[in-house]
Amino acid sequence: MIHLEGAARRPEGDVILVDVAREDGSVLISDLRELGIGEEGSIAIEDIDSHISKYADKAVEAARGAPADAVVWEEVSDRTSEDAELSLSFVAFMVLATLIASVGIFLNTPILTIGAMVVGRSSAPSRASAWL
Repeated sequence: MIHLEGAARRPEGDVILVDVAREDGSVLISDLRELGIGEEGSIAIEDIDSHISKYADKAVEAARGAPADAVVWEEVSDRTSEDAELSLSFVAFMVLATLIASVGIFLNTPILTIGAMVVGRSSAPSRASAWL
């Protein structure tokens, strides 16, 4: 835990950085929301890919559940709401993909059907489609 007194400017206040086992993430966020932190300041979540720390290992051991099964529901909610927006570029690419697939089916050309799948992006991970 790191406490940076007076480090926040808007709103003014302290910054507290805490490493928490992923299994306990939703519990901690719920507690912070009950304290009104979300209204008075902000709560930011950052996923750590790897760590080298005996304290982190102990935190993971003490947390309920398995690390592989841990879900931070606030993160899931934010990602799904971000990725569910209908945009003009999405509709344009879907129309283009439909046209390409129609021609591919009409001409019996598998490569055009595959091209339509690439252009359509309907099954691609939304983070990979950030180039739009």
